[in-house]
Amino acid sequence: MGLNVDIKFIREFYDEQKVGIENSKAAGSPKADLLGVSDFTTLIELKHSCTQIFKKEKTKGRANTWDFSSDFIEGISQCLGQKFALDRSYKTKDFVNDNRKMLDTNLTLTIDPKTVFIVGNRKVEFPHDLDSIHHFKSQTFELFRRNNRNVEIVTFDELFERAYHTVYGDKIQQDWYTDGNFKIIE
Repeated sequence: MGLNVDIKFIREFYDEQKVGIENSKAAGSPKADLLGVSDFTTLIELKHSCTQIFKKEKTKGRANTWDFSSDFIEGISQCLGQKFALDRSYKTKDFVNDNRKMLDTNLTLTIDPKTVFIVGNRKVEFPHDLDSIHHFKSQTFELFRRNNRNVEIVTFDELFERAYHTVYGDKIQQDWYTDGNFKIIE
């Protein structure tokens, strides 16, 4: 169960797709990093593993929470804009991959497109430690994720743990990120 993201198998990826309706100057359409194709579409937005999820310093006086960084919040807004644009343009737009293969929109549907936002590294930014300030960041992040219906948020270290389990069929050790002796099985 603990594979982090509720993603159905994706048969194919279309890189950097403009998902909205462009204006007469061929501008104004949001671009998704990846459009996943199976029976239904999935939008995937990638940031960097070093993108900060939280501000360095707590600036508001709210107890037991932490402030999200503008890069994180803008990424969520970007995902929502792409989702809305894809919903509106899907049946009238040609989607073409790098091999010039056109997506058959009669075989693949888009209904409330699943959107995945891959960002940051929680093991670096706020490791799970109940006795530190990271506890408030971890709790704030998880509350935000669990109460967000439209964008699935996953960090790069969580994605790595999922991939490790998928490839090796074994759980990764709890302290893999800080253990200097951890090695990927070859």
